Amino acid sequence: MVIYAKIKSISVLLRVYLGHALMNLVTLPYYRYFRQNTLIPIKTIIKSYEHGGESDNIYRMFAAWQDRKLIELHFVQVAATLLSGAVIGCFSWIERDKEHWLGPASWYCCLILSLFAILLSSTEALIFNTIKSPENSISLRDRMSMICEVKGTVHNPAPSGDKEKGKLQMPQTERAIIRWNMVFTWQAPMMLLAYSVIAFLMGVTIYITTPLYTDDLSLGGKSAAIFYLVGLFIGGAVFVWCSFWAHRFVNLDEPRESPHLMGRL
Repeated sequence: MVIYAKIKSISVLLRVYLGHALMNLVTLPYYRYFRQNTLIPIKTIIKSYEHGGESDNIYRMFAAWQDRKLIELHFVQVAATLLSGAVIGCFSWIERDKEHWLGPASWYCCLILSLFAILLSSTEALIFNTIKSPENSISLRDRMSMICEVKGTVHNPAPSGDKEKGKLQMPQTERAIIRWNMVFTWQAPMMLLAYSVIAFLMGVTIYITTPLYTDDLSLGGKSAAIFYLVGLFIGGAVFVWCSFWAHRFVNLDEPRESPHLMGRL
């Protein structure tokens, strides 16, 4: 029995480690967006709920997270739309006979991913806008089900006076377990956009650098390809550098109270 328990604990730890490693690998192209707009806010809300936070405070945290997600979803819609137009324009470029098949395949992949990013971001934006409306207000427990599974029942409700003040304490008997499926769902539009951008750049790079691995000398030949690679390196380096320092001294991890909601309360 002892050996079985040890093997079981090791297998659980191994699954957790592999799961986190896979999550970090998949979200690497948009790591900051994933952590600050999805993972950390969800964990913070769940932690506050489990520790018996005031219902009004949790509602504010939810509202702040929803506002942040709506901004992200709007960005995905605009960026994916522009990206779709860009890749469609690339289809009209002069065809190169000896171009590697990964070039056009990457563009097709980019187009499909960006279209699904538009559709999914529009769907999720509709959901967030609907639940924000006062006419479609849902209970806190139902709202928590969007990000976690709540187990337990309310045994000691607060007095009616506390309810009227909006300071109903969450029961300590409840336990919230994060729904990783929902974490994946709420971050999926940004994931689709990130990988569509990668596919687009891959297609452009393969198309322009064709003279470097073939005898095709059209469209500037090797000189144009080398010049493009230099520009790609400089632009990528500036993007990575500035993205790092833009978040270096700014803490966006925890969802703050929504000023709009605070004004209404």
